[in-house]
Amino acid sequence: MDVPSLPQRQRLLLAELSGVARRYGTDGMRDAPREVAVAAVRAVTTDPVLLGVQAGVALVDPHGINGPIVELLQAAGADMAVAREHASEVRERLSRSL
Repeated sequence: MDVPSLPQRQRLLLAELSGVARRYGTDGMRDAPREVAVAAVRAVTTDPVLLGVQAGVALVDPHGINGPIVELLQAAGADMAVAREHASEVRERLSRSL
């Protein structure tokens, strides 16, 4: 999924989703109860495709520290087929830019 081709509203949701998922997945709120974290993510969006795109970004992490983010997004309803496809696209773009 080519993120720049998404409508601006969806790109803004992805940006907000990135921050919330990071906050509850690996940063300051990572010890919050799972249902609180999932509710915070779903307050941004319940769209399984957008959740999947963000999970795909987290899957590309070369250091493996974004696992909790992927798990959170999956629990919130991410389409993991979209996540895997998007991760593959991101990896390909990264390899071309090196």
